Amino acid sequence: MFFATIQRLAFSRRPITSLNANIVETLKTLQGPGVVWGSEGVMSGHEENEIKCYDNFDSLVGAVAAAGLADALSGPGPFTVFAPTNSAVEAFTGEVTADVLKYHVVPGKFTYAQITGDLKTLQGESLKYSRKFRKTFVDDAIVGQEDNFGGGSKFPKDVECDNGIIHAISTVLTPGYVAPGAEVGLGGVAAV
Repeated sequence: MFFATIQRLAFSRRPITSLNANIVETLKTLQGPGVVWGSEGVMSGHEENEIKCYDNFDSLVGAVAAAGLADALSGPGPFTVFAPTNSAVEAFTGEVTADVLKYHVVPGKFTYAQITGDLKTLQGESLKYSRKFRKTFVDDAIVGQEDNFGGGSKFPKDVECDNGIIHAISTVLTPGYVAPGAEVGLGGVAAV
């Protein structure tokens, strides 16, 4: 009996990672960047830069489930997911549809260091890559944003999963992105 159990575990179809979890399972437990008290915490006896909570990914997981995409993101992949935090999803003024969610998913596994050009998404359009201010952007989202002012924490990047990799971002990406200053018109200048 013991040998049969070990054999079954040793030859299971699911690849083993340090997390032993797919993208959806990992997002459920992934700790996002820290949120500090700021000046409001001083009256409560907290330091301004003391962490009061973490900006996790529950809203994204709920949206993925509601859109019927949980099975796809739990599948074999590999996928690269640009995961907006709870506050990003809550601040988004549009509707988080299946197309919007698919725009956050790229077939293949791309580490932070491998993001060096535009990336075609499951939605069909491409995320626009740029490198500026010593940061990597997809559309207008900083990939793996780091806290520059103290007290907070880094946005997770290169989070390994059984079926891909996750990079946290602070905004919801939308299909049809046009870079600022690239308005339609004559020579890139908006028509008046």
